[in-house]
Amino acid sequence: MTEIKTNEQYERERILYKRRILKKRTRRKHLYYVPTGSGERCLDRVNDTFITAFFAANGIGKTLLGVNLLAHLIWPNKNPWFDYPLFKEWPYPKKIRVISDPATITQVIIPEMQDWFPVGRYTINKHGKNYEYEWITDTGWTIWLMTYDQSAKEFESATLGLIWCDEPPPERIYKANIARLRKGGRLFITATPLKGSGWMYDGISARTEKNVRQVIEADVETACIEHGERGFLRHDDIQLMISEYSEEDMQARAYGRFQHLIGLVFKSFSRSIHVIRPFQLDPRDYCVIEALDPHPQNPDAVSWVAIDKYLQKFVVDELYLKCQGGSQELASRIKQKAEQYRVVKRIADPLLFNKDQHADVPQISTADRLANYGLHYQPASKNRSSANRRIEDALDYRQVGSEMVVTPELYYFDTCHRHIWEMEHWRWDEWQSDKVKDRKDSPGKGIDKDDHCIENIGRLLSLEHPFVPYTEERPSGQLQPGELANSDFDPYE
Repeated sequence: MTEIKTNEQYERERILYKRRILKKRTRRKHLYYVPTGSGERCLDRVNDTFITAFFAANGIGKTLLGVNLLAHLIWPNKNPWFDYPLFKEWPYPKKIRVISDPATITQVIIPEMQDWFPVGRYTINKHGKNYEYEWITDTGWTIWLMTYDQSAKEFESATLGLIWCDEPPPERIYKANIARLRKGGRLFITATPLKGSGWMYDGISARTEKNVRQVIEADVETACIEHGERGFLRHDDIQLMISEYSEEDMQARAYGRFQHLIGLVFKSFSRSIHVIRPFQLDPRDYCVIEALDPHPQNPDAVSWVAIDKYLQKFVVDELYLKCQGGSQELASRIKQKAEQYRVVKRIADPLLFNKDQHADVPQISTADRLANYGLHYQPASKNRSSANRRIEDALDYRQVGSEMVVTPELYYFDTCHRHIWEMEHWRWDEWQSDKVKDRKDSPGKGIDKDDHCIENIGRLLSLEHPFVPYTEERPSGQLQPGELANSDFDPYE
């Protein structure tokens, strides 16, 4: 006869069962880890990419993702979120380096590793340090924890399989570590891009390449229970948190955007919208205008903009160099570029035409010297604020969902690296930035550097130059493809 259990017995068994499950989960906690949507995208990139950077807001679980990435590599299991070939068969050295600032190592990373790593499956050695420096697992892996205050030399002379940088590494330490992956491996960065991380924008974000460098960005709402994907933060708590951020910190801490880019002049510029792959320019379909911005200390900047019959404009080529051979070398380099295009107009900064009026002997301007080599320029406008507004107008677009309702007037070939770099770095100066915040009608003033190509483009757009049809038989003064304008004729005066 089967004994009938009382309610008290059922309750006692239920409690014991829950305790067994809790104990099991405590001993192998990483089996039950679930990443957010942005965390899942990171794991997908890490699987097949040499360098993966997760640039994200504060508080969305970046460090937790990194710790669980380690745990699932070292102790593979059936957690479906880590069902990638890399986590099943690791082909690189089983040696890991974890790097962060000293406080994060001792107060965050070590406690999280102890919390999420399976109990009893690793040993720890301090080796004279004041924190748990070396971790040796029962699966043949070794982890070393290092800090950003160590010298770059201390990061040399090791062959590693995985490097995890939590928070932005100094560039010197980043470079020293890359060489440690000489037998292949992965570099994973989790960071809130605050001040001092600007080099990562140029070195990683602006240089993404499939299987080599990939970037995942995430704002704080990606970890929201209501608005995110598998989030864990209440929306009200998020709002309270970000309300305490300064405007300067907001970009990085709330949105995961690079703080050094705050105050950009051309905020509407977007690589995904305005930067395109180069295509062959048929001289019958495109005329080209050219601008030169000379500089006594900095490199000289030359820009070429193509115009089609619809007045669509493309920044197609550039020069940005300091010519050791003076005007002769500059002229030669310009001609090498220009011969590829049907150049119909040349303008230059008025500085090019300056002469020393107080010299004892007659002076010759740089414009005169270039004219002697067959390059004839006209003075460009000095109205900078108007030129900046013209660039902004040319960048303007309107997108509804995935549909481009209004396309930009201006595009950049992705080979024009200096032009793109300036668009992504030229900022309002600090004093004017405050002024612009208070007076929305003020055009403000950009910092007086990193703007030579931008100045060229603003001047070229301000010309409102028409498309010049191509003709096989030239009437008097008409330019042929690649031919340079002579000093006696300018069809656009």
